[in-house]
Amino acid sequence: MAKGHTHSVQSVSVSGVTMVTGSSDRTIRVWDLNENKETQRACFPDPVKKVVYSQEESVVYALTSQSLKAWDIRTDPETCRSAALAEFPSALLYPANSKFIYFSTGISVRSWNVAQWSAAGVLHGHSGHVWCLAHVEMDDKKYIITGSRDHFCKLYDATDGITSARVPTATLNPPHFDGIQDIVFGNEHLYSGCRDATIKKWHFKTRKEKESQRKAHKDRIQSLAYVPTLNALASAGRDGTLKLWDEHKIGQTKPEVGKSLIVELNAHPGSSIQDMVFHNNQLFTASGDTTVKVWSIK
Repeated sequence: MAKGHTHSVQSVSVSGVTMVTGSSDRTIRVWDLNENKETQRACFPDPVKKVVYSQEESVVYALTSQSLKAWDIRTDPETCRSAALAEFPSALLYPANSKFIYFSTGISVRSWNVAQWSAAGVLHGHSGHVWCLAHVEMDDKKYIITGSRDHFCKLYDATDGITSARVPTATLNPPHFDGIQDIVFGNEHLYSGCRDATIKKWHFKTRKEKESQRKAHKDRIQSLAYVPTLNALASAGRDGTLKLWDEHKIGQTKPEVGKSLIVELNAHPGSSIQDMVFHNNQLFTASGDTTVKVWSIK
């Protein structure tokens, strides 16, 4: 368990033996997982909403409530690059081997050239705030997937990078009945988690909904993670629970299929799980109780 933040931990990112957390206490903290201790800290004037750590660059990319930041953890945090943002930043994505960062501002998604540290393009198409982003590579193509308060998931072709205004190549139907909190890809399928506590499973190539797991949590779903070692989907809720689902049985109700739920844990009693990632056979859950917990997958 990682303790040290004084307010809700909003985001967690893990690479190698390094964990990075972002919090409403206006700090980004770097942790050594071998030593299980905080090693560095950056303080900012506004709450940190999302963090993504690039081990190859030793850089933390972060969204605060007012800006996009890039902090090389080998340097003083005061020297980090920063760009002011005007409208409701929410989601942050930095695909592996990409020249671009993607982040949502209101109903749009912006692409940002990392090397030039400048705006590159924009994704249009949603009528509500975009709350989550995912990246998929398949059949020599690259896609950015968006999930929104407008209840829809949309797909954008990002094979050549997003350097101009772009509209979606596909919209997944039928939509959810509430805003989409998170999206994750695994084993040729997309999974979307909703505020109405529903998880939808979509076949990526056909863009068709395959199953829908209703009432997956007692409260809204906050985060999803695909667990390839178990062929399972992890879901984390505002009710503080962590659940593992059999990807082949999720959403199915026939008795002969068997139960889709593998295990349920009261991971953060009385506190919401704000974010979750899977890394090296472990799940990391960031919570409103100011901690990050680590769960081994066996």
